[in-house]
Amino acid sequence: MMNRKIERILLVFILLIFVSFRGFSQSITVKASVDTNLILIGDQIKLHFELTQPNNFQVNFPNFNDTIIDKIEILERLNIDTVIVNNNLLLLKQDYLITCFDSGIYEIPEFKFAFKSNNDTLSDTISTRSFYIGVQTMKIDTAQANAIADIKLPIEAPITINEALPYILYALAIIVFVLLVIYLIRKRKKHEPILKKKIKPKEPANVIALRDLDKIKHEKYWQKGKVKYFHSIVTDVLRTYIENRFDINAMEKTSQEIISEFTNSNLLEKKSFEKLKQILSLADFVKFAKLNPLIDENEASLNNAYEFVNKTKKVVEIDNPEKDKENEKTEIINDKNKKVV
Repeated sequence: MMNRKIERILLVFILLIFVSFRGFSQSITVKASVDTNLILIGDQIKLHFELTQPNNFQVNFPNFNDTIIDKIEILERLNIDTVIVNNNLLLLKQDYLITCFDSGIYEIPEFKFAFKSNNDTLSDTISTRSFYIGVQTMKIDTAQANAIADIKLPIEAPITINEALPYILYALAIIVFVLLVIYLIRKRKKHEPILKKKIKPKEPANVIALRDLDKIKHEKYWQKGKVKYFHSIVTDVLRTYIENRFDINAMEKTSQEIISEFTNSNLLEKKSFEKLKQILSLADFVKFAKLNPLIDENEASLNNAYEFVNKTKKVVEIDNPEKDKENEKTEIINDKNKKVV
């Protein structure tokens, strides 16, 4: 009696489980379909899977390697797309890109989806319906197939600008190269420089120096406490002037070397020499002995710099046409007088 009771209890329990799974399976639906059931060899179509399930269930899609079935190849596996239908229901979609290279009719079998509740350890399966895919070859016109025809020549495609551009650039490069060689040969025969340098008219040394001294005078550095800087830039202006005017490398020489350079030459008058010596000596005392000269001494250095430049500037003789005519008349009169004598 006890055994029969146990068997009945187990039977009822199994029936309850089966009924519960059947109830759950009714809320889980799966579907498999393709874009079209008839394709040509090599055509690509999509195999669609659609799954509707409660959100408290786990459902596994079927797993494939490289083929769906023999000769139906998988080209690409797309990601699963999930759509929330309502609070308790989900719609999952997954597509496969497939193709076939052999003609025939192929049965796509049922695909099984395994599912189980999150609150249970037991699982069950649900399947899609099977369907067929027809793969056919290109239709051949038998009447034309037996006809004799000439061999067709290759179709000549028009040349695009991208194809012609490299050849155009090569041709232009060759032309430029040839013209350059001709230009160089002509220049060499005429003994002319290849590139003509534009020589800018150089400002006179005294014009540059006086302009720089005017800037220093305008700034009045010695009145702003920049005494050392004032004497430094005044001597730099004079050194640059000496280089341009007398062709002496004054920027690379010490003050004593510059003074010695003029002592051993007759380039300066005594008064100009003394003014230069005063400017350089005072600047050295300010720079090295940290001397703080009087205001009058600072102004004297600037005034002496002006006077030094003005006294030593290069005088350019300007042609005077009227004076030349007078000289010519004088020479003609003198010649006539000589002939009369």
